[in-house]
Amino acid sequence: MSLYGDAIKALRQVILLDERVRNTAVDLARMSQEVADLRDRVSRLEGMLAAGMALSREANPARDRRRLAGPSDQSK
Repeated sequence: MSLYGDAIKALRQVILLDERVRNTAVDLARMSQEVADLRDRVSRLEGMLAAGMALSREANPARDRRRLAGPSDQSK
């Protein structure tokens, strides 16, 4: 009985391990998709931010010039 019991226990462990490996593969694929989606969202946000900054510069060019101090202005 001990030999058969050990064999059955080992088979159960192999089956459970196989199931865990499969589940891990599914989880990894899902996480990879989530990372790709987040990368796309960040890329779109960067584009929107760059466009907003460009529009802001076009709308207020004089303000940007005043804010940027040259080397001679910093000594005052």
